[in-house]
Amino acid sequence: MDDKQTRGQCEQLEVAWQVLNDATVELSSHIATLSPDIYVSLRGAKDLISLCKSHPKLADLTPATVDSHEGYCVACCGSDIVGRIKCELRSVEDLLILKAMNELGSKDALKLQEKTMQAWQWTKPLTVTTR
Repeated sequence: MDDKQTRGQCEQLEVAWQVLNDATVELSSHIATLSPDIYVSLRGAKDLISLCKSHPKLADLTPATVDSHEGYCVACCGSDIVGRIKCELRSVEDLLILKAMNELGSKDALKLQEKTMQAWQWTKPLTVTTR
């Protein structure tokens, strides 16, 4: 995948990040305490999105560079910045839904899950081209 495609995916993931961030804010207004891992993953994903959008040559990213950004998924994806961002955002989604289920019940958890599922409608699957 070239830099242009990767940057495009990171822009799509930024929309997903915003949906999940909004869901976090909404849930925190109903629950006194959310897991710090949620905030760590959101910050880490946002940092990685910024890196993806600004790095001059994404192919030169190393696993150490990607892992230097704090998150829940450190060391999971090598230098695949898109994979790492997705991992962080999926972790946020899972943690939010579990917290809602435990604290608010299944009805509210399902409503939250519907909202978090909207985050992924903005991401397009990779298209594989053959030569």
